[in-house]
Amino acid sequence: MKKITSEHLSSRLAKYGAFSAAILGAANASGQIVYTDIADETVDALNTRVAIDINDDGTGDYLFGTADAAPNFAFMFPVASSMAPNYNSNAIVGFAGAVYSSFYYPSNLALGATIDGTNPVFTSNRGDFNYDSCAYSSSQFCDGMDGYVGLHFQVAGNTHYGWVRIQVAADASSIIIKDYAYNSTPDAPIEAGQTLGVEESTINNVRIVTIDNSISLYNLPQNTNYKLYSTSGQSILNGSTDGDTHVIEANTMASGIYLLELSDPNSNSVIRKKIVL
Repeated sequence: MKKITSEHLSSRLAKYGAFSAAILGAANASGQIVYTDIADETVDALNTRVAIDINDDGTGDYLFGTADAAPNFAFMFPVASSMAPNYNSNAIVGFAGAVYSSFYYPSNLALGATIDGTNPVFTSNRGDFNYDSCAYSSSQFCDGMDGYVGLHFQVAGNTHYGWVRIQVAADASSIIIKDYAYNSTPDAPIEAGQTLGVEESTINNVRIVTIDNSISLYNLPQNTNYKLYSTSGQSILNGSTDGDTHVIEANTMASGIYLLELSDPNSNSVIRKKIVL
């Protein structure tokens, strides 16, 4: 797992948000699960804040941070700006049921848990994952393992539900933001960990292997379209496949991180994966 500083992560996420709105046009129009894999990037500097833009509209939706307030604690805010915790109608779905010092403790949702309007939410409060190695019993991110946080946020006045998968260090010194997804249909539910709709299961089975400057694709649906982007949003390569395997040759490309988009025109489903060449 590659670790980078929170400053670098903020820059990386901002770049993703800058270009992926255009990428996601088909998925949003058809009401699909919109999934983003940012591949285990770590907020590893204390007293820093990192925003994620769930729907890639250029505005941070949730702010994650760590602090060394003797002792450490790790937390999140529902935010309107990537620069400061200005509360808006975004919310965190699920809380542990107890409040200490006016702060709430987000639920660590089980894989497959339904996230929808039936869940309790909280908005104008900081959500603490872990304070002082889980000194408070309501803390639910204590074991250093993956966990899911439910999201309730607004897009053009409509409510959408999503999730983000994180890993919080047992001593609350770092947060790894792994991936996230949301349902592009207003008010429609999503399951924690769900990356695609039922009709999208075929594209979910695609396997991606990179060797040198070749990108090998396996288990493809028929007529899959692909696009390759740099992290600055530049379209590098695009094309389509006509079989269940395909190799994208990228011999002229420099080594680095790229975003591969695969789309199935039959179901209008889209997945995006970060790859390293």
